[in-house]
Amino acid sequence: MKVRIKKLNENAVVPSKKHERDFCYDVVATSREEIAPGVYKYGIGLAFEIIRDERFRPYVTFSIDLRPRSSVWKTGLVLANCEGTVDENYRGELCAIFYHVLPELPIYEVGDRIGQIKLGATEPMDFEVVDELSDTDRGDGGFGSTGK
Repeated sequence: MKVRIKKLNENAVVPSKKHERDFCYDVVATSREEIAPGVYKYGIGLAFEIIRDERFRPYVTFSIDLRPRSSVWKTGLVLANCEGTVDENYRGELCAIFYHVLPELPIYEVGDRIGQIKLGATEPMDFEVVDELSDTDRGDGGFGSTGK
């Protein structure tokens, strides 16, 4: 899938993988702003355009999904919405907002890899209201009901 990138900042870094078989592409902060006490907004200086591939059905919707890096625990930062979704028709800068929940730990600096992105796709859902659902072995067991 082709994705066009517009650099909004001269220091913007094209997303990349450290290893060929990595699932996501790392993104690098080009700006940081404390927007509330202990709440930081990081910009990556890039805007995206997903180029539709004719092989996909026209009703499939695409996104670029932002998630934290696994090493985020070293910072005491928590991505505000756990995972961000950049809709296919959004053309603004990709940003991430983090809560700094452990002030004794350092936060990301401009130039650090602050997250990872991947391509997402979804098809429309056709909802049907019914009185009963089919039975399964799991049933309504959730929240760790399948064991440790």
